[in-house]
Amino acid sequence: MTITVRRLLSRTDLGLHLISRLPDLTGSETHPLDRAITWVAGTDLDDPTPFLAEGNVVLTTGRQFGEAAADTYDAYVTRLATFGIRAIGFATGVIRDVPTELLAACEREGLPLFDVPYRTPFIAITRYVADLVTAEAHGRSVWAADAQRTISGAALRDDGLRSSIVELSRQLNRAVTLFDARGDALHTAADPLDVHAEVRTLLTRSIPAAMSTDDGVVLQTIGRGGELRGVLAVEGPLDHPAQSVVSGVVALAMMALERRRTLAEASLSLRTGALECLRAGNVDLARRLAGDSVPRGTISIGVLAQPRGTQARLDAPRDAVLSDPALDGVFTAMDGSRIVVLAPEKTWAVALSDRHGLAIGLSAPATVDEAQEALTQADLALSRASRTGGVVHFNEVTDAGFAAVLNTDAARALAQAMLRPIVEHDDAHHTTLIDALRAWLELNGSWDPAAARLGIHRHTLRKHIQKVGELTGRDLTSAQTRADLTLALNAVPSVR
Repeated sequence: MTITVRRLLSRTDLGLHLISRLPDLTGSETHPLDRAITWVAGTDLDDPTPFLAEGNVVLTTGRQFGEAAADTYDAYVTRLATFGIRAIGFATGVIRDVPTELLAACEREGLPLFDVPYRTPFIAITRYVADLVTAEAHGRSVWAADAQRTISGAALRDDGLRSSIVELSRQLNRAVTLFDARGDALHTAADPLDVHAEVRTLLTRSIPAAMSTDDGVVLQTIGRGGELRGVLAVEGPLDHPAQSVVSGVVALAMMALERRRTLAEASLSLRTGALECLRAGNVDLARRLAGDSVPRGTISIGVLAQPRGTQARLDAPRDAVLSDPALDGVFTAMDGSRIVVLAPEKTWAVALSDRHGLAIGLSAPATVDEAQEALTQADLALSRASRTGGVVHFNEVTDAGFAAVLNTDAARALAQAMLRPIVEHDDAHHTTLIDALRAWLELNGSWDPAAARLGIHRHTLRKHIQKVGELTGRDLTSAQTRADLTLALNAVPSVR
């Protein structure tokens, strides 16, 4: 039971009685006699507030007043009331009777003033309140232990996490909401707490923390630094026993959310194995591994990665990407450090790219039976998206022709190796075989037009092309050789 001034005055053996008139209060405002008190302190200081705490009751003999003027009493009472003192007890007859100026000041401030008879020592009042405080603390400790046992029992149910949140709300008689790592409400008991902005701020900091909002809601992060799993929000304020119960629920929630994460990782591993089966053309085994999560019908395959030139690695935001609402119910798997998505629609891609700064390559529509080809298409689209950022569809790659696949490190390395003997000969002998080869190929092997473009005789051009064949060890009458050299020259256009 809360310790109040009314309860203190009801202790008949102390002989305390109220002497000030108090205002009649209406509405929800707490009556001055029913406000909780935390301690009583005897003091005759003019300003005892530096040595007191909010919720205290002041006991005084009045020695500090002497022959003080009326405004001295006003200042004294106002100072105590503003500080949060709950009442003043005046020891009548020790020094003097209750000053009328003190009584008037207390009535103006609505601060209870009660008489302490000469036969009642201050220590008796202090001992009574101390006993109440001890009993209250013991009672709250017993309540906390019982509440923790009850909540732990609720956590053993099939829906243990939700049940523990509901039980916590019942024990505290407060609204409680559990938020997940995205800042979305996962479980709510009583009235939902609208603290999404503050929760997401805590999660963004990625460090364990506790805070109270302007509305008095207590927020406690769940998880370790860099691995926050959520936030528990409880309508405050909370005393120490209540906070200990909340801390116990935070520990339970951490274990439950960590278990969910472990299950999610296991599920992701199964889907990653299923992706490898699809890549190998074994759809039946993929379905046995990942069940109904393997989509049916027409899909697009998306491959996600960080654009080139970014400092961050996909490993860091991976969990945030995989838990994005845009991927709810969508087949996701890992391909090395890249995320692969199989989905019947493409609408998720733009939202995901915008929110997480990802490059995304999308295949043409396909079925899971065509997964290997669709993955190749998505990889080609990703090669372009990695340079440009955003989402690239495979049809954009096909529209660009073979030039879209030549602008890669692998293609350039192959082209430079193929053209190296020609370039080295030109450098060593001050010839222009590369220019001759380029002009001849661009003009479809026509001797006279190519020679005219180069300003040389066609017989000279024939000798140049013959030399190119000798240097590369290739037959330039072959259409395949001409195509290879054309692609090589397009892959490294700066070669002269």
